[in-house]
Amino acid sequence: MHKISLAFFIGIIFFTISNAQQKEEVLLTIDQTPVNISEFKRVYLKNIELVKDDAQKNVDEYLELFISYKLKLREAVTLNLDKKETYQKELEGYRKQLAKGYLTDTRSSEVMIKEAYDRSLERVNASHILITLQPNASVEDTLVAHQKISEIRNKILQGESFTDVAKAHSQDPSAVKNGGDLGWFSVFRMVYPFENAAYNTKIGEVSKPFKTQFGYHIMKVNKREKRLGEVTVAHIMIAVNEKRTEEEARQRIKEINQQIEQGVSFESLAKQYSDDPSTAIDGGKIRRFGQGALNSEKFETTAFALQKKDEISKPIQTKYGWHIIKLIEKHPLKTFEEQKEELTKKVKRDSRSKLVTKSFVDSLRKKYGVTTNKTAITYFKKMVSDSIFTEGWDFTKDVNHKKEIFHLKNEIYTYSDFIEYLQESNKTGRKIADVSFFVDEMYDRFESSTILKYYEKHLEEDNQDFAAVINEYRDGLLLFDLMESKIWNISKTDSIGLKSFYESNKNNYSQNETYKMIKASSSKREAILKVQELLNQKKSIEEIKKEVNKGDVVLVLFSEEELIKEEDKLPKGFTTEQGKTIITEEENFITLFMLKEILPSRIRTFEEIKGEVINDFQKDIENKWLAQLRVKYKVEVNKKALKKVKKELSI
Repeated sequence: MHKISLAFFIGIIFFTISNAQQKEEVLLTIDQTPVNISEFKRVYLKNIELVKDDAQKNVDEYLELFISYKLKLREAVTLNLDKKETYQKELEGYRKQLAKGYLTDTRSSEVMIKEAYDRSLERVNASHILITLQPNASVEDTLVAHQKISEIRNKILQGESFTDVAKAHSQDPSAVKNGGDLGWFSVFRMVYPFENAAYNTKIGEVSKPFKTQFGYHIMKVNKREKRLGEVTVAHIMIAVNEKRTEEEARQRIKEINQQIEQGVSFESLAKQYSDDPSTAIDGGKIRRFGQGALNSEKFETTAFALQKKDEISKPIQTKYGWHIIKLIEKHPLKTFEEQKEELTKKVKRDSRSKLVTKSFVDSLRKKYGVTTNKTAITYFKKMVSDSIFTEGWDFTKDVNHKKEIFHLKNEIYTYSDFIEYLQESNKTGRKIADVSFFVDEMYDRFESSTILKYYEKHLEEDNQDFAAVINEYRDGLLLFDLMESKIWNISKTDSIGLKSFYESNKNNYSQNETYKMIKASSSKREAILKVQELLNQKKSIEEIKKEVNKGDVVLVLFSEEELIKEEDKLPKGFTTEQGKTIITEEENFITLFMLKEILPSRIRTFEEIKGEVINDFQKDIENKWLAQLRVKYKVEVNKKALKKVKKELSI
């Protein structure tokens, strides 16, 4: 199991809080370290619904699990696992990753997510014209670009063709060929300002000039249409693999398609013959999906082309093999709640996230009482020049270098900090086109990034939820390292001990009696009766196939299966009489079973059952180790407190 996922699992099962707690009643002590009633109750109530074993829902049983968990943590600290460099690095890496989710304005984010959903319901066909402009352009260059795009827009408003004007004047290189035509697109396909213009401009109209990171644009919206929804289908798949050639797969799907045309239930055929085990058990049903959701355009196109409920496609071939698809239901587009999680991720990755971040930083400014230092900005506008990016420039000689620019609680930031930020942010040595614009932009970035870094550094103090999750993960990492060194690595390296354990517990690895069965299925009862008759005459399967499946018509499907006693479902009326046939019927589909051979119960070999043996060996090592920990660290349970806990939990 991956280290992070296991750490999360352990953290979920045992949730701990390391914040200082008020003095309260102690439930137990481990090596004289107290564990309060409130912590145990919090753990129990948080995780009881996740526990499938009813015995572990009993407070006494759960307490034993909790004590084992606490003993392991105590041992991890004793072994200084929390001092390991790899542990410290991984914890810090996770902290940084987790903190990202807390560095945002939830309310603004919700607005952006809802807007993205509303826009996802349709797609837009548009054309544009671009006048390029560098992001750090001067005020003069910006005005020139805006004037150009405004003049171009006026030409179109006065009747000139948008396409012709785009070919003549747009600085988008592709416009010469496509006349600015962008084709169809939907939400997240364009930068956010461009998307805004597309969804806010009426069909046939030309937008006002708007700016993106590429320059100034105007846009004409040509068309707008609702997007397709989703479908639920079932399929029967015949795979092409090492056991079946492409020709064999094609022949098999053809035989199954003939069975469908003869009236055999699609679901029955899927259950018995589809090579997609995840859907076969449910009659081939696939979870509903939309366009672009599957890794097969041909499968999707065929599925969406089906119009009526229960309509069935002809066999189609994809890179996975051959399929027959049945339409179960057409759905409208997903609801907001269904798409919310995916949209949230996309908003975070998209340029619109900058607006969310700005809103969050503004709220922190208010929280910390930070106001823009206009005096400092005015000073830097006068002082900053190209020399700031040369090695000869030395701000430390300036009398103001230690002057405060702003502070966050007890941390003070100076003019010198801002100059250092300017130099680090522009090591390329670009020439400043407009000093005033440059200082305004860089000061805002400096202030925002400083506030965010301060908040992130002090997250545990400001956010109890964050502190709780970090503690969960911290304990999870410790337990992973401990279990790896004390349990898992031993089972990997002690091959002699592993085989000795297998030899001592062989009887636990027996396989029940196994039945090799011949199976024949058809929608035609007379065909199955014919098969039964021929089997009774001791005819071979190949001989029977030739008699009942003549030419290209396949009336009966044949296969062989092995069914294990008390593990697999046996056909109704099954007996251990070798050679006896049984006929069953389900959904107009008749199936004949014949017991071909009985394989006696046996002890499975070490190689067959190695994975299960390793798992049992690890449990045995862990149980013995936990017994040693209970001796090493004295555990004392406050019986009076435990009685109180049971009463409060109504157990």
